[in-house]
Amino acid sequence: MRSVNISVTMVMLGILVALTVPPVVTAQGFPTEKTEPPKPFGIQVVDEETGRGVSLIELRTTNEICLITDNAGWVAVDEPGLNGLNVFFSIQGHGYEFPADGFGMRGRALVVRPGETAQLKIKRVNVAERFYRITGQGQFHHTTRLGLPTPWKYPNLNAQVMGQDSTQAVVLGDRILWTWGDTARVSYPLGNFATSGAWSKLPEHGGMDPAVGIDQTYLVDDTGFSRPMFDNDVPGTVVWMHGLFTLPDNQGEVKAVTHYSVRKGLGAEHHAGIAVFDGEKQRFEQVNEFPRDAKLYPRGQTFHHMDGDQEYIYFATPYPMLRVPAKWDAIFDHTQYEAWTCLEEGADFDHKNPRLTRTSEGKLDYAWRKDTALVGAEQQRQLELSGHIQPDEGWIQTLDIDQGRKIVLHRGSVRWNDFLKRWVMIANEIYGEPSNLGEVYLLTSKSLPGRWEKAKKIVTHDKYTFYNPVHHDFFDQADGKLIYFDGTYTKQFSATKVATPRYDYNTIMYRLDLSDERLESVNSP
Repeated sequence: MRSVNISVTMVMLGILVALTVPPVVTAQGFPTEKTEPPKPFGIQVVDEETGRGVSLIELRTTNEICLITDNAGWVAVDEPGLNGLNVFFSIQGHGYEFPADGFGMRGRALVVRPGETAQLKIKRVNVAERFYRITGQGQFHHTTRLGLPTPWKYPNLNAQVMGQDSTQAVVLGDRILWTWGDTARVSYPLGNFATSGAWSKLPEHGGMDPAVGIDQTYLVDDTGFSRPMFDNDVPGTVVWMHGLFTLPDNQGEVKAVTHYSVRKGLGAEHHAGIAVFDGEKQRFEQVNEFPRDAKLYPRGQTFHHMDGDQEYIYFATPYPMLRVPAKWDAIFDHTQYEAWTCLEEGADFDHKNPRLTRTSEGKLDYAWRKDTALVGAEQQRQLELSGHIQPDEGWIQTLDIDQGRKIVLHRGSVRWNDFLKRWVMIANEIYGEPSNLGEVYLLTSKSLPGRWEKAKKIVTHDKYTFYNPVHHDFFDQADGKLIYFDGTYTKQFSATKVATPRYDYNTIMYRLDLSDERLESVNSP
């Protein structure tokens, strides 16, 4: 019995020691004494010309540890096994280039010293500068981990938004109303599919300098997540909006107006029409429906312009070949919209049997025609491929001025620019190289609808999409010399299989200096 008592005593003593003695870890993996982890080693990648930190630059070790710079150009290296060692980081990023060594390796070896920092300079190949990611999570992820200050109120998460698609924005009073398409959330793979919204102040009314960021305040639901801007009671559908603009109503109050489309994703449309923003409800109200066979309706990015005695709202698709009189009653009437087109008045688009109109000399006859289908870049390409028009006779004859090849533009915006004294288009190419839908161009025109014959590439992506770019002219600086535009960065519609962490399916801001000498060929008469 005594031996049993001794054994029980030893067991109880062992339990007491386990509860009171701090754990330790041995070489065999057993608990050991707790130690404080070292601070990360910081690397900042900066533009060699401006000294500004560059976002979306990839640093990769020889064992494939991949780090992507945040909005300030920082990465935090936190790998215990690498501390104190000379570590090689390959360095690459869309539109930027790190110099190659004698073996063609583009990168740099750095001694990883916890708590210390290093800076690397990278050459910008893009004409435009990549400034920051606007939406999503972790914009200043590495900066925060390094304990460095950040300039944003919400540096790493705003309204629980993880991903957000395609920007439309207008100025209402002294504020900017921002809207986006499908929005991903933190808590579940399915998010908000009825348009998201936010407000920010104009820079001249207390808003942030757009070179630093945007102080967006989202419209949120009870959980704090970005809430829908539309009510939608049709199961299995999403609500997309296009062609957002402002216009005084019949009482003189300026309203935000848009086309809405209730649809099964990329599939069939359920119904569509015009919606007006309700300032009290902070939502868009569906005011009417357009007929299913309506040929023309708001789309793309908008601007106002006087043609003779009539003011019009133009819709850039990306060419400004669609418009409607800037009258409250006209915008709700689909028959009041008109296209700059070579089809017979009243004709729909049929690439197999198009109802083309020609002059007595046999040339395509373009004119503004109501209730007549648009012949944009994609439609013109179809007519060329089907042999109904020759490659050199359509209205759109846009060339990449560096490569001397014809390109097809997909989406974009048109704005008047005071610095150049001409219209400026920012648009992306479809069927492009090295990315199918990620090459961005600058074009200019002195008139509307304009010929837009010379295009200069200003942003490139390597097998990654950057679609629906839009120039935010309310951010223009130095009388329009500096302009800002954003677009959606996503692996969709590209050859890329692996998404860029944190960045994928989010909007990224660029700035373009229109006085850059590389743009002279497109800005010249």
